Amino acid sequence: MIKKFLLALICLMNFSTCAASDDLDAAELRLACAICSMGAYSDDESYLMRSMLNERGWTIEKIAQKNNRADARAYLVSRDDVKILAVAGTEKLKDVEVDFRLGRVHLNDNTTLAPYEKNPDDKFFVHRGFRDYADVLLGDGLAERLKTSLEKNPRETLYLTGHSLGGSVAIIAAIRLTDSGVNKNQLKVITFGSPAVGSRVLAKNYDDKLDLTRVVVSGDVVKKSLRALGYVQFGETLKYKQSVTSDHAAHKMAVYLDCALRDYVNAGGTFQRETTNKIDTSVYVAPVLLVKGELKPDDEKIILDALNDGLKNKFSNLTFDERQSVKFKGKNIPDEAFDEFIAAGKNHGCDYTFIRVLRAKKIRDAQSGDRLATLEEILYNSDGILIFMQTSGMQDNNLTIFEWILAIQENLNDNLSNQLSALKN
Repeated sequence: MIKKFLLALICLMNFSTCAASDDLDAAELRLACAICSMGAYSDDESYLMRSMLNERGWTIEKIAQKNNRADARAYLVSRDDVKILAVAGTEKLKDVEVDFRLGRVHLNDNTTLAPYEKNPDDKFFVHRGFRDYADVLLGDGLAERLKTSLEKNPRETLYLTGHSLGGSVAIIAAIRLTDSGVNKNQLKVITFGSPAVGSRVLAKNYDDKLDLTRVVVSGDVVKKSLRALGYVQFGETLKYKQSVTSDHAAHKMAVYLDCALRDYVNAGGTFQRETTNKIDTSVYVAPVLLVKGELKPDDEKIILDALNDGLKNKFSNLTFDERQSVKFKGKNIPDEAFDEFIAAGKNHGCDYTFIRVLRAKKIRDAQSGDRLATLEEILYNSDGILIFMQTSGMQDNNLTIFEWILAIQENLNDNLSNQLSALKN
């Protein structure tokens, strides 16, 4: 389910091969990299997920290289002149070993800087574990393949991205490709919550050579974790502020994705996309009914906009109520409310009335303020006869509430379109 949700979001994006020209372009690229970075954590890739990308011209290739130094994993996502190499973060026991392989070594050989050596700022060293992971990942011809592809197509851009460990590895992989002669204008690095990778001398040497954006969430302590050992961050820093409605740890990739989603919307982005074969049956869409324990103010508008965008991607003949939502204080919705919307649908001359009921309540005794989100969808014909009904619910302990509700709708929309398509035929 999560993987399907992430890849469905990827399909919303229309990536550009040139540098971001405005805030929306930049926010869209960061969102794309956040989606891929989170998706890199999962090993589960179903046929349906691959077909969703393939239908829109995307290909996704799993990269797996393993030896005694690292168990390197990434996904290479490609379409037209854009490639995104998303490196997995800490997920397996071997990754933890890489994280704690703290020896400071030269970038290009095994010369080790003793842990007790003073004045490390003038030494050209990197984190041994991160370097090992990057070397394993780029081994077996991947580096040469990427470089050759970029050289053959000057319009192609390669984005290297990742969260935490994955972001640090992405930086070193970009350094490797830069040193091999890859054009700086074809190579972009966007990382999320990544620790520093090397010394001050290394940072100074590559600050102008790499197009690096480090995205950090306020309160994420991992980004500072290696400072005491002489490691220095470089590149452009972009700070995200975690939503006040999120109780997740600031370093969690779900938090970075949530921030990227909100940043994208605030920059003017929507979740609408160009689609074909939309269902053209006339449907009146009632305001979303929010039941007691409803969405928090910081979440409400952005979530309701996204839910409506999802409908617009599936159906071409929609009439929306002028109200986006209606709130009910009790646990139950009175029958008169449904009657009102059915009558409104008939007055608008629509064949069907579509009603959504959204609940997002705190789970009693749950840690970190977890909430259970449920979305109920009800379809009536113009005579007020119930035609179709479905419900999906999820707990937000792995994703934020915004991400969960998008995932819920993705799960329900296919069933709804199939039902309307069958009724039409």
